[in-house]
Amino acid sequence: MAEEATSSLTFDTPAGPSTAACTFCAQPIERTYFTINGQAACAGCRHGVGQTLAERPGVRGWLTAIALGSAAGLAGAIVWWAIRHFASLEIGLIAIAIGHTVGLGVRRGSGGRGGRAFQMLAVLLTYFWTTANYAPDIVQGLVNAAQERSEQAAAVTPGTTAPAPPPPARAPEAATTAAAPAATAGASEGVVLMLTGAVMFVVVVFGLCMASPFLLGLENVIGLLIISFGLYQAWQLNAAGQVAVEGPFRLDAGARPQPSA
Repeated sequence: MAEEATSSLTFDTPAGPSTAACTFCAQPIERTYFTINGQAACAGCRHGVGQTLAERPGVRGWLTAIALGSAAGLAGAIVWWAIRHFASLEIGLIAIAIGHTVGLGVRRGSGGRGGRAFQMLAVLLTYFWTTANYAPDIVQGLVNAAQERSEQAAAVTPGTTAPAPPPPARAPEAATTAAAPAATAGASEGVVLMLTGAVMFVVVVFGLCMASPFLLGLENVIGLLIISFGLYQAWQLNAAGQVAVEGPFRLDAGARPQPSA
């Protein structure tokens, strides 16, 4: 009889548990249980987990989603560039893998909440890192172009050297002291100009990266379709999560669980 009663311990609700333990905290369920999105939960997790899934992610959740999604995208971009650079292979299907991993990273960072905003974030990160794998090639191309322009400019006037400037006259000590603040200001302006140039260079590089799928026009139709599949993967993985809490149900041996009074 004991074996027969034990074997009849079933859960006929669509979200019923297969074991008498909480899915979230692994603690034994005593008498009553709830379900959260189809997973068995004890009374404590019913409030804690349900509230966590329902609340907004906040700034921390957004930063975590960006960080995890970017980490996944960066890894995919490095793999894609390495295969193209060392093996001379252009495997566009990696874009789909990037979309999948970025989507998973954003989903995990958002705590599984998903939603339209996180879908847009996943799509933007996927496209950015998918095209970022061309950044080293674009940088190399810009550097080579600058070197060619320098060589051409030097070849225009061969053998000419600029006259050496006359040695500066020794300035009075008072004038030197007065010129010190001006020299400091000039150095600060030089640093600002250098940083501005570096930022502009990065903007140009990544701007060209993001435009690269469209620069070949109709010749890159297949590449655009593959990238679209990757973006779709990231979008689908971050669909809004529904929080469905049901129960309480009675956990009675030998009887099917029924809603408790």
